[in-house]
Amino acid sequence: MPFIRLLLLAFLLLELASLIVMGQRTGVGMTLLWVLFSAVLGVLIIKSQGWAMLQRLQQRMTEDRSPFGVLKSGMWGVLAGLLLVFPGLITDLLALPCLFLAWRHRNDIPPGEPGGPTVWSRDGHHIIEGEWQPGDDGPAKPERQIERE
Repeated sequence: MPFIRLLLLAFLLLELASLIVMGQRTGVGMTLLWVLFSAVLGVLIIKSQGWAMLQRLQQRMTEDRSPFGVLKSGMWGVLAGLLLVFPGLITDLLALPCLFLAWRHRNDIPPGEPGGPTVWSRDGHHIIEGEWQPGDDGPAKPERQIERE
């Protein structure tokens, strides 16, 4: 536990040092504007991601479909917003990949959904359809085949 506390303290000190360096290079006013702008942007992202995620979850649930794709996209968006709310340049930089992942996963189709990978079952084992690799020896023997659900 003390290691985690020291790691958190070191991270906070690095954030403070980055803001001090930014203040020296661009001025105190620009640094304060940056912190204010990133915090407001973070709150707006959290707000928009939260409402959009709730609406998409309700739509998925009324259609009796899996909500996991919506949850994954929403989680990355909310995490990006939280990182932007915290003052500092390191957390702002960490928010960029989170925003990219939220954007990338916004329309993912989970396995078993129409248009997504097919799920096959046999004897209690579930297989999610994958990619074919060269060297496979034609179709599987009947006793090795798995019937679709």
